[in-house]
Amino acid sequence: MNPESLRDHVLDGDDDLRDALELLLQRANQRQLWLLFIDGRGRIGEPLMPMADYPEDPHEVVTTEDLGEVSHSQLLSQRIGMLRTLTDNAAVVLVWERVGGEAVDDDVRIWARAMKRQAGLLEIPLRGQFLLHTHGVRQLHADDWL
Repeated sequence: MNPESLRDHVLDGDDDLRDALELLLQRANQRQLWLLFIDGRGRIGEPLMPMADYPEDPHEVVTTEDLGEVSHSQLLSQRIGMLRTLTDNAAVVLVWERVGGEAVDDDVRIWARAMKRQAGLLEIPLRGQFLLHTHGVRQLHADDWL
């Protein structure tokens, strides 16, 4: 797999997806969330979106015109679900970028847990969550956010 052929490559397994993310994103240089989509054929879809300055606390309540009072994780999940539907993608991948080693810190753990929960409640197909750290990419598993 190389950068030129990446969009055409079907990502059958988690290792394929991790390798693609490492090729695309390489190494962390700031705290941000990457939102990626997987199309109906299992390839990386459009758009690929970085989101810097996401809130510190996924449970903090905010008020929106369309949803009323919701937590940051509910709001973000709602918007991700809408964007997935609008772009006709099949699944979502979240990549939590932050400078540091591959150990999962509380910030990533709390957000990953909240987003996994919201994806389930909203029936958003969450293909996976990953940590982009200073040395590469690591897939997050259930025991990383419990």
